[in-house]
Amino acid sequence: MSEALDRLIERYRTQVDPLITEYVAEWNSPIYRQPLDEDQVAWQPVRQQPELDFSALETALELTFHKHVKDYYGRWFAGDLNVIVTHQQQQHGLSLLQTQGPEDAERLLQNITGHILMKRKLKQPETVFIGLAHEADDLLVSIDNQSGVVGLEWIGKAQHEVIAQTLDEFLEQCQPQR
Repeated sequence: MSEALDRLIERYRTQVDPLITEYVAEWNSPIYRQPLDEDQVAWQPVRQQPELDFSALETALELTFHKHVKDYYGRWFAGDLNVIVTHQQQQHGLSLLQTQGPEDAERLLQNITGHILMKRKLKQPETVFIGLAHEADDLLVSIDNQSGVVGLEWIGKAQHEVIAQTLDEFLEQCQPQR
């Protein structure tokens, strides 16, 4: 999986110029390069060292996260990646969520906790979100934590559409967009 994400990051770096993301003054993000204004900053992807550690959250939730979830969120610090994926002859504009730095990674773990607890309360299969669809704010791209299948789900609902059987397959389909 890591190689597929590396290839997507490289495609993104070469096809989207400049790389711009929201600037959060409270974060000491390693991706920030040059402020463009008070709200935006040019960024560059940076490998995480050390990688995001899911062990405390896994213990607290009594859950083992799918390897692809840990690989996806533990590999890079980056701005969110805007991509197009063609599935069943339809194009979906997506924002693939990334963490900008350690503070953002902590926020992500808290959001994943809330998502898993909601799934349990609703008695739905546990998923972890990795992106948002441009067509609707409440349409998530997620990884099924058991199978690793990548699909679409409405917030509060189970995955309803499979986009790819694996995260590798999904990431290879992603075409960078500005």
